[in-house]
Amino acid sequence: MDKEVIKRINRQTLFLVPLLAVGSYFIWQKEIVAFNVVLGGFISWLSVRELAWAVKKFFGKPLFQLKIIGLSYIKLGFIFIFLWFIAIKGWFDIRGLLIGFIAILILSTKEAYIYVKRQKIEES
Repeated sequence: MDKEVIKRINRQTLFLVPLLAVGSYFIWQKEIVAFNVVLGGFISWLSVRELAWAVKKFFGKPLFQLKIIGLSYIKLGFIFIFLWFIAIKGWFDIRGLLIGFIAILILSTKEAYIYVKRQKIEES
Protein backbone atom coordinates (compact mmCIF):
# COMPACT_ATOMS: atom_id res chain seq x y z
CA MET A 1 0.00 0.00 0.00
CA ASP A 2 0.96 3.55 -0.43
CA LYS A 3 2.70 5.29 2.48
CA GLU A 4 -0.06 7.90 2.51
CA VAL A 5 -2.66 5.20 3.18
CA ILE A 6 -0.65 3.94 6.16
CA LYS A 7 -0.32 7.50 7.49
CA ARG A 8 -4.07 8.05 7.20
CA ILE A 9 -4.78 4.79 9.00
CA ASN A 10 -2.34 5.81 11.75
CA ARG A 11 -3.92 9.25 12.19
CA GLN A 12 -7.46 7.92 12.22
CA THR A 13 -6.49 5.15 14.64
CA LEU A 14 -4.96 7.67 17.05
CA PHE A 15 -8.24 9.60 16.97
CA LEU A 16 -10.76 6.75 16.88
CA VAL A 17 -9.43 4.28 19.48
CA PRO A 18 -9.28 6.73 22.42
CA LEU A 19 -12.71 8.06 21.46
CA LEU A 20 -14.14 4.54 21.46
CA ALA A 21 -12.42 3.77 24.77
CA VAL A 22 -13.97 6.82 26.43
CA GLY A 23 -17.35 6.00 24.91
CA SER A 24 -17.19 2.40 26.09
CA TYR A 25 -16.26 3.56 29.58
CA PHE A 26 -19.34 5.77 29.71
CA ILE A 27 -21.57 2.98 28.40
CA TRP A 28 -20.39 0.12 30.65
CA GLN A 29 -18.83 2.08 33.54
CA LYS A 30 -15.85 -0.30 33.64
CA GLU A 31 -12.23 0.68 33.12
CA ILE A 32 -11.42 -2.85 31.94
CA VAL A 33 -13.68 -2.45 28.90
CA ALA A 34 -11.97 0.81 27.93
CA PHE A 35 -8.56 -0.82 28.45
CA ASN A 36 -9.57 -3.70 26.17
CA VAL A 37 -10.80 -1.30 23.48
CA VAL A 38 -7.36 0.29 23.45
CA LEU A 39 -5.70 -3.11 23.57
CA GLY A 40 -7.83 -4.53 20.76
CA GLY A 41 -7.24 -1.46 18.62
CA PHE A 42 -3.50 -1.59 19.27
CA ILE A 43 -3.26 -5.31 18.41
CA SER A 44 -5.30 -4.82 15.25
CA TRP A 45 -3.25 -1.77 14.25
CA LEU A 46 -0.01 -3.73 14.76
CA SER A 47 -1.40 -6.56 12.62
CA VAL A 48 -2.16 -4.16 9.78
CA ARG A 49 1.31 -2.63 10.07
CA GLU A 50 2.96 -6.07 10.09
CA LEU A 51 1.00 -7.18 7.05
CA ALA A 52 1.90 -4.01 5.13
CA TRP A 53 5.58 -4.51 6.05
CA ALA A 54 5.54 -8.17 5.02
CA VAL A 55 3.93 -7.45 1.66
CA LYS A 56 6.48 -4.70 0.92
CA LYS A 57 9.40 -6.87 1.98
CA PHE A 58 8.46 -10.19 0.36
CA PHE A 59 6.28 -9.28 -2.65
CA GLY A 60 7.60 -10.78 -5.86
CA LYS A 61 10.08 -13.05 -4.10
CA PRO A 62 10.00 -16.84 -4.15
CA LEU A 63 7.57 -18.40 -1.70
CA PHE A 64 5.87 -15.04 -1.10
CA GLN A 65 2.59 -16.54 0.05
CA LEU A 66 4.27 -19.08 2.29
CA LYS A 67 6.26 -16.37 4.07
CA ILE A 68 3.17 -14.20 4.59
CA ILE A 69 1.18 -17.16 5.91
CA GLY A 70 4.06 -18.18 8.19
CA LEU A 71 4.34 -14.69 9.63
CA SER A 72 0.58 -14.59 10.13
CA TYR A 73 0.65 -17.84 12.13
CA ILE A 74 3.51 -16.57 14.27
CA LYS A 75 1.63 -13.31 14.85
CA LEU A 76 -1.56 -15.18 15.79
CA GLY A 77 0.44 -17.31 18.22
CA PHE A 78 1.83 -14.25 19.96
CA ILE A 79 -1.62 -12.65 20.10
CA PHE A 80 -3.09 -15.85 21.58
CA ILE A 81 -0.39 -16.07 24.24
CA PHE A 82 -0.80 -12.40 25.11
CA LEU A 83 -4.60 -12.64 25.35
CA TRP A 84 -4.29 -15.80 27.43
CA PHE A 85 -1.97 -13.93 29.80
CA ILE A 86 -4.37 -11.00 30.25
CA ALA A 87 -7.25 -13.44 30.73
CA ILE A 88 -5.35 -15.15 33.56
CA LYS A 89 -4.72 -11.76 35.16
CA GLY A 90 -8.43 -10.92 34.94
CA TRP A 91 -7.93 -8.02 32.53
CA PHE A 92 -9.91 -9.59 29.67
CA ASP A 93 -13.21 -8.26 28.36
CA ILE A 94 -14.40 -9.55 25.01
CA ARG A 95 -16.61 -6.51 24.30
CA GLY A 96 -13.71 -4.11 24.44
CA LEU A 97 -11.39 -6.31 22.39
CA LEU A 98 -13.99 -6.78 19.68
CA ILE A 99 -14.76 -3.06 19.53
CA GLY A 100 -11.05 -2.29 19.11
CA PHE A 101 -10.43 -5.06 16.57
CA ILE A 102 -13.48 -4.29 14.47
CA ALA A 103 -12.92 -0.52 14.48
CA ILE A 104 -9.43 -0.87 13.02
CA LEU A 105 -10.59 -3.55 10.61
CA ILE A 106 -13.32 -1.25 9.27
CA LEU A 107 -10.93 1.70 9.17
CA SER A 108 -8.22 -0.16 7.24
CA THR A 109 -10.77 -1.71 4.86
CA LYS A 110 -12.24 1.72 4.15
CA GLU A 111 -8.83 3.23 3.45
CA ALA A 112 -7.84 0.31 1.21
CA TYR A 113 -11.10 0.67 -0.72
CA ILE A 114 -10.51 4.39 -1.21
CA TYR A 115 -6.94 3.67 -2.37
CA VAL A 116 -8.08 1.07 -4.92
CA LYS A 117 -10.85 3.35 -6.14
CA ARG A 118 -8.32 6.17 -6.73
CA GLN A 119 -6.02 3.77 -8.56
CA LYS A 120 -8.85 2.76 -10.91
CA ILE A 121 -9.72 6.40 -11.58
CA GLU A 122 -6.08 7.20 -12.38
CA GLU A 123 -5.90 4.25 -14.80
CA SER A 124 -8.99 5.45 -16.70
